[in-house]
Amino acid sequence: MELGTANKQLGLEIEERKRAEEHIFALSQQLMKAQEIERQRLSCDLHDNLAQDLSSIKIGLDTLLDDQPDGSAERRQRVSVLSEMTKKTIMDVRNLSYDLHPGDLDQLGLVQTVRRYCEEFSARNGLEVEFLSVGMDDTNLDFDTEIALYRLIQEGLTNIQRHADASKVTIRLVTSFPNIILRIQDNGKGFPVKRRLHEALEEKRMGLRSMQQRVALLNGKIEIKSHHGKGTKIVVEVPYKEKNSA
Repeated sequence: MELGTANKQLGLEIEERKRAEEHIFALSQQLMKAQEIERQRLSCDLHDNLAQDLSSIKIGLDTLLDDQPDGSAERRQRVSVLSEMTKKTIMDVRNLSYDLHPGDLDQLGLVQTVRRYCEEFSARNGLEVEFLSVGMDDTNLDFDTEIALYRLIQEGLTNIQRHADASKVTIRLVTSFPNIILRIQDNGKGFPVKRRLHEALEEKRMGLRSMQQRVALLNGKIEIKSHHGKGTKIVVEVPYKEKNSA
């Protein structure tokens, strides 16, 4: 009787833990979606409000220069410098807005949006980024999968730019039914994977942890390989999920 009672209790505890894990998983998915909604709102605010206001300020500064052709050279120089600073700030705000929410995703699709992002990232940071997609042109991925893959590439490039001391990054995005495979590889200095992941957990840093979480929420898997002086390779596999599929 005691053994039967113990087994029954163990079964109840296992079932309860399973329900708790499913609840946490669902909450994590909801949180990720809420973050994307908030990113989209902030992106629109930056683009439609702040960037427009800054553009108006720049027009005012340029008009001031045109209206005072005979003004002192020092004053004209100061106004000109302010105009250039405003121009740079407008570009920074627009880049930030785009990073927060890639508006091209709906119009251009994942492949073209990623290609554009890689080109702009390369130009901004002086890092060679080679992007190639295979079998992706006719895909019809659901939004959660598309935005997750985009964010994984975004986070991967940011991590490389900050920490890897790399000069080149290769990104491959491949349809391999029933999965989508993403590979990000750099020629940087490499790092001890287990120690870095442990430090990220202890210090509550995102980066690699964020990438792991995104993959887990898609029921995918991620493999990180890195060797000192030989760079790092990250391989992600996530299920191919079409729009409006169950």
